[in-house]
Amino acid sequence: MFVERVKSKEAELKTVARAVRSLGMDAVLKAKSGHVGLPLGGAEIGTFLYFAAMNHSPQNPTWLNRDRFVLSAGHGSMLQYALLHLSGYDVSLEDIKNFRQWGSKTPGHPEFGHTEGIEVTTGPLGQGIANAVGMALAERMLAARVNHAAHAPVDHTTYVLLGDGCLMEGISSEACSLAGHLKLDKLVAFYDANNITIDGTIDITFTEDVSKRFEGFGWRVLKADSHNFISLAQALDSAQADNTTSPKPTLVVCTGVAGKGSPKWEGKPKIHGNPMTPEDVIEAKKHLRLDNLEPFAVEAEAYKAASSCLAAFALANFENWNKKTESMLKDWRTTNSAALERWNAHVSPVYNVDAADELWDALGTKMATRVASGKALTRLAEFNPTLVGGSADLAGSNNTTLPGTSFVQPGEYGGRNIHFGVREHAMAAIANGLALHGGFRPYCATFAVFSDYMRPSIRLAALMKIPTVFVLTHDSYAVGEDGPTHQPVEHAASLRCIPNLEVLRPADARETLMAWELTLSHRSTPTALLLTRQDLPCLDDLLKAPRSPKTVAEGLRTGAYLLKDFDAPTHAQKVILVASGSEVAATLKAALWLQDQKFETLSGEGVQLNVRVVSCPAPQKLAADPVALARLVPENIPAVAVEAGSPLGWAEIVGRKGAVLAMRDFGASAPADVLTQKFGFTTESIAERCLNHLHLRPRAH
Repeated sequence: MFVERVKSKEAELKTVARAVRSLGMDAVLKAKSGHVGLPLGGAEIGTFLYFAAMNHSPQNPTWLNRDRFVLSAGHGSMLQYALLHLSGYDVSLEDIKNFRQWGSKTPGHPEFGHTEGIEVTTGPLGQGIANAVGMALAERMLAARVNHAAHAPVDHTTYVLLGDGCLMEGISSEACSLAGHLKLDKLVAFYDANNITIDGTIDITFTEDVSKRFEGFGWRVLKADSHNFISLAQALDSAQADNTTSPKPTLVVCTGVAGKGSPKWEGKPKIHGNPMTPEDVIEAKKHLRLDNLEPFAVEAEAYKAASSCLAAFALANFENWNKKTESMLKDWRTTNSAALERWNAHVSPVYNVDAADELWDALGTKMATRVASGKALTRLAEFNPTLVGGSADLAGSNNTTLPGTSFVQPGEYGGRNIHFGVREHAMAAIANGLALHGGFRPYCATFAVFSDYMRPSIRLAALMKIPTVFVLTHDSYAVGEDGPTHQPVEHAASLRCIPNLEVLRPADARETLMAWELTLSHRSTPTALLLTRQDLPCLDDLLKAPRSPKTVAEGLRTGAYLLKDFDAPTHAQKVILVASGSEVAATLKAALWLQDQKFETLSGEGVQLNVRVVSCPAPQKLAADPVALARLVPENIPAVAVEAGSPLGWAEIVGRKGAVLAMRDFGASAPADVLTQKFGFTTESIAERCLNHLHLRPRAH
């Protein structure tokens, strides 16, 4: 099929490829920065995909059944911008001229949500191929839910263009290993094997046999000439034929020349990431036999050729799909309400965040927040069928397995549970791919200390504004005997530094329930849930008074809320204790004790304390809300913050005159209760830290 397409339009495809090269050179030259090697060397690959292989509709850029294209080698973004422009997406010639400039639609690396037609933000190498694995998995899972014999509304391919750098990064091995295991036959990666990186030819660092590596992953490996349309088409035809009997993801190893078309620089490392000189560009345009050598002059034949190819292939596919799908939905409205319900649930999801409200009473007992999270997730999943996910080989510890539904396995994609294996980095990126594809609300889980492995993907989720959920359990030294390698100290503070990432560290089971409800209400914000291994008491039992779900929910939205406010007598000295997560209960106990005792100053003057306690599951949110902060922790009242983690960030809450009881070093290997004593997070230690800050001592009798 693809060979026939190429043969019928080969002259037009060559014309488009020349325009891609020309625009790439001009844009990088004008910006005085960028990577011109890929727009030159990958022009045929990109042109083949956009104008002869992919089912896509520039007039309908979010079409459900479009083929996805991921430029994993995101530094070569001008290749994709040129293709989008020539295809008719909302990327104008003026946008091309403003490549890498303030406010333009053409930033240095492709950004999801910023430029029409960009499926994913690819910056760090290897992320794109890992995201693509998630997209391809989402396609198979969605197809298993909505396709039927008469019509398959979900049947598309995820295409990736990657380079040597992507394959050197470890995340690609993690992701491609899982893709091979799951036999994701709707995933096709084109490997631009051009033999160079920034530092030189790849033989200085990268001499492995990539083909054998991917064959070992369970991929089909084919070879093609990067600059030959027929060769590229033959590879896709072969993959399509083989997948009918042996479903596998496909790697097409494309042997080519970086900077193809520049007589002076093609094949040389400098062309990878350096602009050409004006003279070099003119020389290259002459070599390419372009009639107009002026900057950004696109041949009229190029637009005509691009339009001709799209009209022959992609647009017809969209119109045919749309007609069949409308007919299918019309039929379902009268004959198959269950199928229609599944379709609507995944295509137009409406999240029911009230479904777990009945758990409020059941969660009024002592339990670990990881256990409470599992209960909340299970209940919410009953009413929200798009919730899917799993763990990096820690499902039992993370409490993330949904009962009553199967695990996704090769050829069996109808389940909701995913075994990611011990692949934290790829797991997070694959979850992002599931979210980017659409149709699912993904979560993934591991121990909080391993969020370091996930951080690039978590950061990109925040940058892309996608609502991936990261469940991070065993959130403090209370991991215990596993020791400091498994005890997160700086991780909460580190995650809170990421813009647009919701980081919630609930203090008991009921806060955890409300944290999940808040998480599902987000549409453009990812969430990190920091959860305990150890049991925590229900705070209502310590207060001897019930909190309302509304109060707790509002506290999570604000970042903090009052647990215990100031009591009479009004003449007593006021102090505020602020804590998060597992330290809230001990802090509340300390406050209750402090308020019942009498103290004296160092000079012997009697003092009684009036203590306020604030539960602060999200200090970064409270710090960003000066009105709420001033209401809960006024500057004129001394305050002490308590968290079994890094002190970073807490000074914004308690002020310069406040104190912070935190971890100042790594943990240790010992039972959790021993560590609590040693590290000073007992009720007695918290009370003592408060008194020291106020320069008070117990009153002598």
